[in-house]
Amino acid sequence: MRILRPLVYSNLFVAIVLSLLTAASYVRLNLDWEWPVIVSVFLGSYVLYSFHRLYKIDFIPVDQRGERHSWILNRANIIKITMSLSVFVAMLLLPNFDVDEIIWLVPAGIASLGYTIPFIPTEKRWLRLRDVPLTKPLIIALVVTYITLCFPIFVNENIEAIFLPKNLTLFFGRFLFLLAVTIPFEIRDSITDNKAGLKTLATELGLKNAKRIAISSLTGWLIIWAIQYIESRDHWLLTAGIIVFILASIAIVKIDKALSELQYVMIFEGLIVLYSLGIIFTGLI
Repeated sequence: MRILRPLVYSNLFVAIVLSLLTAASYVRLNLDWEWPVIVSVFLGSYVLYSFHRLYKIDFIPVDQRGERHSWILNRANIIKITMSLSVFVAMLLLPNFDVDEIIWLVPAGIASLGYTIPFIPTEKRWLRLRDVPLTKPLIIALVVTYITLCFPIFVNENIEAIFLPKNLTLFFGRFLFLLAVTIPFEIRDSITDNKAGLKTLATELGLKNAKRIAISSLTGWLIIWAIQYIESRDHWLLTAGIIVFILASIAIVKIDKALSELQYVMIFEGLIVLYSLGIIFTGLI
């Protein structure tokens, strides 16, 4: 626990998870390896997730703060220093990308910042993307899919390659899987989200319906995964998908709000690790 808590609450774990997911894209699509892409995903994920956690954290009422908020608040200065170093290293990597590749990252950057910073004008106030009712897991799944799948594709080939049928199939499959494992975090945060006035799947539709949507998304992902098996005749690919599906289904059905924040992360982000390793394993054997 002494190792896991700093790893998770510092956002290093999620950065490692998304880097592994990006590596899985290279294996699945048989792309030429581009280490700057994977390192950039790691650095960018670390900086953005840390920014989300730190932005106006002092304004979060004490009764709405989780263990993750308290942990990072007590270490805000060192986190800011590591964020600055990460940005510096990321800038050094920029020459590895051409202008078009950088430009196509802008939409993901805007969505990531807009998730936390209010930029949508309304009659009463400015809204963040996360304030838009029922959209939080959709935004997260979409941005993560874009960064971990589309980014490697257009760096290796071009932006048009994303719209090839095989790549679109992978895109929708990954989106559904990430949506399924993101919704449980809304269940975890349903009480604090309700206090903050956020309208999420869990607060608006109830925990049971949120679970049903997660299971439906997971089922949609398995169907797409099975289609890929039919096309490739890869028995290992199908087996890996079924194993991940069973474990993820159990985790979603048995989800308990009494679990600690650390346990939530290890279970549901751990499923992304398992998903990634399944792709890498089946691609290498």
